[in-house]
Amino acid sequence: MNRVPGLPDGYRISPDKVECWKDWATGWDPKQQGDGLYLFRYTPSRGWRIHGEGSAFNCADLGITRDPDDPPPFCY
Repeated sequence: MNRVPGLPDGYRISPDKVECWKDWATGWDPKQQGDGLYLFRYTPSRGWRIHGEGSAFNCADLGITRDPDDPPPFCY
């Protein structure tokens, strides 16, 4: 289990519960209540930072152009 950037100390997400897409990643803990994911984004200057939480995200709001050949798994 790895420490989760931007969340309280002691909060962990198992690597098998993390899904990556380009410089984005989602993770969740099945022990947590609800169906939401944590969304993280990586930038070289800041590293991994939490970007939000929820069950799905709007690609346009994230500045992601939808590519039908490589769709982000976390966008609706």
